[in-house]
Amino acid sequence: MKPDAVDTKILEALMEDGRASLRHIAQRTSLTTPTVSARFARMKKAGLIKKFVPILSLESINQGVLALVTLKVEPSSAEKFLRGLTELPEVEHLYTTTGQNVALKLALEEVRSLELFLKERVLGRPGVTLTSSEIVTSVMKEEQLSRVPGALTMNLKCDYCHGQVTSARPYTIVVGSSHYYFCCKTCKREYLDKYGDRIAKLRHG
Repeated sequence: MKPDAVDTKILEALMEDGRASLRHIAQRTSLTTPTVSARFARMKKAGLIKKFVPILSLESINQGVLALVTLKVEPSSAEKFLRGLTELPEVEHLYTTTGQNVALKLALEEVRSLELFLKERVLGRPGVTLTSSEIVTSVMKEEQLSRVPGALTMNLKCDYCHGQVTSARPYTIVVGSSHYYFCCKTCKREYLDKYGDRIAKLRHG
């Protein structure tokens, strides 16, 4: 499922000011507040919007030491090893690249911490080879996306059958601040047959 022009307008407004209220976004995009609210809820549920966090100025942060590490990881070892790396607080970014390579950006307290990280987390692991490790001496540019990319997808699942919702206008049930999405009319009807009494109580509650 791909975001449409309405989704894009809302995303552009949020990327300019992540603290903007839904009402303010509605005014800026010439949409109604209920429309903005519904689309925002759908994008969050689909995983397109993960969370809102402050972006700190690099000049204001004592980052300690930044390091870039490249590894070669055999497929048989990759899943478990990479999952473990994602859980480490010092791993800021992790990428897999062509040729079974893995690139890491680490935020460490001191230079010696890089040696300890490699010794404890990398060296000697089966199927894992260290290709390079470098200390970052200066950051020339490091920013979040400032524009909405042209190719976006939303992984929206049907709340009844859990299949993929592909329509830009999915069948929907709204209960208070909660939104439920369905891939087809049948799933929506069967969901209402199963949970209709509970939904009615919540709505009139």
